[in-house]
Amino acid sequence: MMIPWNRRTHYLVNKRIQLQFVVLLLLLAIIPIVLLGSSLYIVNKTYLYAMQRIMGETMIADVDIQGTLSFSVHALTSLVVITAILLSYIGIRFSHHIAGPVYKMEETIDKLVKGEKVDLLHFRKNDSVNDLAGKFNILIKKMHQAK
Repeated sequence: MMIPWNRRTHYLVNKRIQLQFVVLLLLLAIIPIVLLGSSLYIVNKTYLYAMQRIMGETMIADVDIQGTLSFSVHALTSLVVITAILLSYIGIRFSHHIAGPVYKMEETIDKLVKGEKVDLLHFRKNDSVNDLAGKFNILIKKMHQAK
């Protein structure tokens, strides 16, 4: 199977940048989920034990309360895991449109510093740094003209 010339085969091109982006996304999503889930757990626990005191242990048993609270913990854990998986995937995919071109520009700069001739940069139309690539190409053209 042929891979199109403009398709990148590795999504972790600049691991440091991409993983920092994913960690930031995860923190922005998981911290509020855990805080809200913990708050709801405490409120539910308080409410259920208050209802037990009002209605009596025969109506609401301790095992029922523990089952409800255990279900809440499992649901929260599942939500955190699913969110982490989805955001990791989305974060890597999105950051690839930045990290890939930045990696390619770094390689081009390294070649320019060594005095090697470089080709103009061409990125995919949905990459986030196309404007920067245009300016970078002007610089490359001027450097070629100066030689």
